[in-house]
Amino acid sequence: MHNLFTRTKPSTRPLLSAEDLDQLLNTLDKAALLVDKKTNNIVSVNTKLLELTAYTRGELTSMELGDIISGSADAVMAMRTYSPEATLPRLELYNRDNQGTYVSIRTSPLSDTTPWALITLEFVLQRKINKANEHILEDLINNQLPRLAASTQSSNPERALEKVLEFGRSMLPESNIAFYIGRDQQPGMQKILSYEDHPNLYPSKILIPDLNHLLEPTIWHRGERAIITMLHQSARTAGFSYLASEPIAENNTNNAQRAWLGMILAGSKSPPPKNTQPILKILAKFAAAIIHNNVLMTNLRKQLSSSTTQLRAWDAVRENVRDGILTVSPEMKIQGINPSAEIILGYTSSEVSGLPIDNVIIGTDRLMPALGKVFSNVPTPSLGSIYLHRRDGSTFLADLEINPIISNGSTIAGLIFIRDLSENEQNRLRSQQLEQSALLGEVTAIFAHEVRNPINNINLGLQLLERSTNEDSPDKARIMDMQEDCLRLTTLMDSVLTFSRTGNYTFVPIDIEQLLRRILKRWRPRFTKVGIKTHLHAPKNLPEVMGDQRSLEQVCTNIISNAISAMVETGGTFAVKLSKNTNPSGKNIVQIDLSDTGTGIPEENQEKIFEPFFTTSPKGTGLGLSISKQIITAHKGNIKLNSFPGGTTFQIQLPIAENYERNTP
Repeated sequence: MHNLFTRTKPSTRPLLSAEDLDQLLNTLDKAALLVDKKTNNIVSVNTKLLELTAYTRGELTSMELGDIISGSADAVMAMRTYSPEATLPRLELYNRDNQGTYVSIRTSPLSDTTPWALITLEFVLQRKINKANEHILEDLINNQLPRLAASTQSSNPERALEKVLEFGRSMLPESNIAFYIGRDQQPGMQKILSYEDHPNLYPSKILIPDLNHLLEPTIWHRGERAIITMLHQSARTAGFSYLASEPIAENNTNNAQRAWLGMILAGSKSPPPKNTQPILKILAKFAAAIIHNNVLMTNLRKQLSSSTTQLRAWDAVRENVRDGILTVSPEMKIQGINPSAEIILGYTSSEVSGLPIDNVIIGTDRLMPALGKVFSNVPTPSLGSIYLHRRDGSTFLADLEINPIISNGSTIAGLIFIRDLSENEQNRLRSQQLEQSALLGEVTAIFAHEVRNPINNINLGLQLLERSTNEDSPDKARIMDMQEDCLRLTTLMDSVLTFSRTGNYTFVPIDIEQLLRRILKRWRPRFTKVGIKTHLHAPKNLPEVMGDQRSLEQVCTNIISNAISAMVETGGTFAVKLSKNTNPSGKNIVQIDLSDTGTGIPEENQEKIFEPFFTTSPKGTGLGLSISKQIITAHKGNIKLNSFPGGTTFQIQLPIAENYERNTP
């Protein structure tokens, strides 16, 4: 207190204003005033002193200390010396009505540099009682209330209510206290906990008719004739002086919507303690908090159990489903993937967790817009079948679908489902090939039996006619045209036989550069005739490939024949580029790029170009490129098409001889 009024340097200004002094005195818990040590004039007072004297602040600050406090001469002299921490036990304080009250006064001069002294007053007769009340209040604030507050969060509601009961007994001594709680599917309210002088002093339950009279706080006193409920009848029979009740309800300020949880009773043969009803109200609030917390905990346990069951079911599905599942955050980052996704994509969950989704799902530009729609709560249809890339770079056909995870009306995550269709696609192609092989086998048998022999007979007859016809005869040209038609039919038959053949290949190491040079040399007259230039570029020390020479010659012949057809009217360039490369699986290969500067293949026909019997040429069979793909696949290689207006490139990849797996396809 001294530091509030002490300055380190002298000053001519007032230390504190009158308003500041009043506010400081009001912080004290006793009646107090400041006096001038020289003049004994009252400088400032607090509110508690105003209440004791009934004077106004202005009236008191115009008085001397002796106007309101008197006593023996020695006591007054001692008071006016303002000795440090002096205590005067018996003086009189006079109020406006000139009535005196014995008080104990303590004086303090504050400091040597302060012209004021602080005087605090305390009633002499109430001193002992006040100290006892202070002890009770201190115990209540420091010990009992914190324990009660903690009990509302206890997982054991019965033990928590016992603490409330103990607290009630300490606040309402000699009282019989009982808790009644409503139970599910049971009429009325059941007594669950009590502190009674005799067993069964209160009934075990309160029936519904009596509850209608107990929905508001009530207190019954002995001598009242009206008996409200059976509880009050029990209280009169037991000789109670009073019986007080307080409903236990959810904390809701709207009484019309309050949920009544139970009832608390207190009664005794002794008169009711002071503030009985407020104390019961406090106990009821604590009980309501405990019951409400127990209901919440019970519901949370049920929800947790249900959620745990659902989570386990989801984990079981997620771990065992054949579809790949990826969980994506609103920041478009992967939160996790299931084992099937690990197998399909070639990543582990720990490797991709936290990575942007477009770093892992590669091969489509429709994924990110679709995810954006999902997180904007816009319905998104399935993305359908698309080609994606695995970690090793290989491609596979997949069905992609995105579904939202919604909480509180907003999307908190997205689920990407990936179904690997490559196996289905392989099965479909294999089934299609088997069906085609069976069909072509039948067609081949028919051709061999019904067509080929007549063609040979016709061709033989035409040869005899040609020999017996003069060179200048007009029939000579017709005969040659017919022979050309027979040759075309024979070629068609050879193509059909080749396509239907299941794979009679002899694989040996082949110098692919030398093979292509021989083929280009063989076709040079035809290239020159239609104005086509040729180029071949190959690196040094190009490794050999493993293959069937006759079949690879047929592939190159089919592609060259198509290139000539594309450039027959305009001429152009046919280029061959050889290079050593690696495929998406990391294996070494020889890559062959066969390019022409023709008209190109329309985009709508590019996906069908390798299908059997598909052709855009009136004279074509539709089997050349299909046979080429079949041959390259049998060589464990790959053939792709890249075409645009003004050019077409066929890219062929063949395994080199040293890495070739020597099991026949």
